[in-house]
Amino acid sequence: MPSSPSTSGARRRAPRSCGGGGNGKSFLRELRELLSAVVAQIAVTLGISARNQQPIYALNDEQKKRLHALAMRSLVQYDDSKIEHTDALRALWSLAFGRDTEFPRGAKSERWKDMGWQSTSPQTDFRGAGFMALENLVWFGVNRPETFKAIKDKAHGRRSEFEYPFAVAGVNLTFNLLEMCEVQKEAPTTAVGMVFAQLLEKEEHAFEILYVLIFEALDREWLAFSGAATYMDFPKILKSTKEKFASALQDARTLEEVGACLNESGKLHVTKSY
Repeated sequence: MPSSPSTSGARRRAPRSCGGGGNGKSFLRELRELLSAVVAQIAVTLGISARNQQPIYALNDEQKKRLHALAMRSLVQYDDSKIEHTDALRALWSLAFGRDTEFPRGAKSERWKDMGWQSTSPQTDFRGAGFMALENLVWFGVNRPETFKAIKDKAHGRRSEFEYPFAVAGVNLTFNLLEMCEVQKEAPTTAVGMVFAQLLEKEEHAFEILYVLIFEALDREWLAFSGAATYMDFPKILKSTKEKFASALQDARTLEEVGACLNESGKLHVTKSY
């Protein structure tokens, strides 16, 4: 995967408030909601179902190009006959367990379960989000190694006796992010999808950066339970995370603003690839 420039190098703007703060933002949000309501009412009047409704937002050529490329990537399934795929799996092993730890024969090991996979080989868990689920975990580990390790090892905060599985959560987040950002649609039908297309136009690794941000947000939501959360709470914690993420994304103009709205404390420097 090619290297990408740091997102922190761009000229900074004054921070924008989140969640509807500011008269200008409130007006824009209300205007979007009004337009959406008008479109929905027209659809009802004309007898057009939501399923058949045409995209609300138009894309420029560059946005179409990048969304299409991302959509094609999202359809790729893990294939252990492809060197690129097995190299990515080896990279994940090294990130999780150290470069000095020998990669297991046949890629099978009980240690994978320690990382949060359901079996001795992650390959079956990739089915929910394909090869991209593996790519995102590797990208996270390469570009944000300290946070990757801290969340994987559950090193920060008051942790639960029954923790959520790190790796499976990562696959789940890839799947949900693809859906929320409407990556596999011809054109966005929501404000979130449109903002994502705009962010992707500015930064080719926007999806991966958002993946890291939503993973960190998920872990913060989990820690908000002060050690009382169990895996049975994971669905509602994921739902809450997605709602906050959607709110942050539709109110943002830059990736830094998304991070700020999600209470992200550090800057994400994109400098490496595996």
